[in-house]
Amino acid sequence: MKQDLSTYVSWIRKRDLHILTVGILTYTNDLRFTSLHSDGSDEWTLKIASSQLRDSGTYECQVSTEPKISIGYKLNVVISKAKIIGNSELYIKSGSDINLTCVVLETPDPPSFIYWYRGANVVNYSQRGGNEQGISVVTEKQTRTSRLVISKAVTSDSGNYTCAPSSSDGASVVVHVLNGEHPAAMQHGNSSSGAVSRFLPFLLIFISHIVHTQHILLPTIYVGPADLIRQNRR
Repeated sequence: MKQDLSTYVSWIRKRDLHILTVGILTYTNDLRFTSLHSDGSDEWTLKIASSQLRDSGTYECQVSTEPKISIGYKLNVVISKAKIIGNSELYIKSGSDINLTCVVLETPDPPSFIYWYRGANVVNYSQRGGNEQGISVVTEKQTRTSRLVISKAVTSDSGNYTCAPSSSDGASVVVHVLNGEHPAAMQHGNSSSGAVSRFLPFLLIFISHIVHTQHILLPTIYVGPADLIRQNRR
């Protein structure tokens, strides 16, 4: 809209009907709001510096003609953040691969880059030689994902790994590379499964003995180890 002496352009925040700018003048104590306009141009732009979540809402551009002309714009401010798929703590057996996948959420544009850190240091992709014991990163901007693979992990690969995209909050996971068995807390499910599997034949023999000695006809019930595990955990 071309401005002359009889017309001017205003920007209004609809939430509270606050007049933010009139022409190139700012009418709010929040100096993050400014009106941008070049002489001879038809464009009037409302600039919000360092946008925040509370800036979300509808803003209306009004032209002081008769009748008045106005158009509204809806602004949605989001906080972009990263997420590493899986648990926040990961246990890996020495010699296995570390495979971490990071997804960037709530971002209008693909990130310019995604860095991986171990502790405070960027993961050194050339730390190991050869394809079989290397460190590789595959980043796909369109799908906003990045995948870190460390082949044949050793105990020194343990640490806090962080996925850090540009203009987004990062995400971290703690990786433990262990020699031998996993922690006892993770053994519990396996040991229970093994115990029930070993106990199952004796249970079936006991049921068969009762049916044979008392001549009771029982319906056939098929019970698998998984069913017994669920019952055992209740």
